[in-house]
Amino acid sequence: MLRISDLTYRIGGRVLLDQAEAAINSGHRVGLVGRNGTGKSTLLRIINGEYSVESGEINAIRGLSIGFLNQDLLSFSSDESIRDVALGAFEEALAIEKAIEEILHGIEKGNDGPEVLDRLHDLQVRFEQLDGYRIRQRTEGLLEGLGFSTADLFRPYKEFSGGWRMRVMLARIMLKEPDLLLLDEPTNHLDLPSIEWIEEYLQRYRGTVIVVSHDRWFLDRIVNKIAEIANGKITLY
Repeated sequence: MLRISDLTYRIGGRVLLDQAEAAINSGHRVGLVGRNGTGKSTLLRIINGEYSVESGEINAIRGLSIGFLNQDLLSFSSDESIRDVALGAFEEALAIEKAIEEILHGIEKGNDGPEVLDRLHDLQVRFEQLDGYRIRQRTEGLLEGLGFSTADLFRPYKEFSGGWRMRVMLARIMLKEPDLLLLDEPTNHLDLPSIEWIEEYLQRYRGTVIVVSHDRWFLDRIVNKIAEIANGKITLY
């Protein structure tokens, strides 16, 4: 799925990655470890395409979708409810749902020609393919699994503290079900029940996961590979 080849990255005059190499296969759940400052978070951002490298490359399967949870997401704010923020994961389904509602409204007014009905049929088929009728149920279930009460779901996102906001962003990323999930210290703002819930979720996750965490117990529970960054190299175990 992902091959890192001859990767070199510097910050100023300091070499973080020095001709590093690694191969990560589909379905791997990788714990990315190393001393502070060795470049764990930096490597996630390189994989996500945010940083350019001095030399080397990262080759991925065509059309690879990536979800990246990082601490920068805490700067996001919104007047929408936390349910609506998390529902943003289903951008295409929500757009189709709106288009269907507009067509149905037009039909009620007599605009029901063959082309309109064909368009409606095509949209409804695609909506079902996207499991559109369950997106709210899935969103609410995931948020409640992360510790929100049913009443919380309809409160404005901006009312919540940083830790709770991070849970909403985590839910939004998880709902997208990307091929590759990058998690940078995902347990930092979670209580024990939420951590246990995420462990169970990741154990069932069908995609590939790379997670940075200092929580050894958490890693032991979810990963099947360890990638250690040390002396500019990446070693897989």
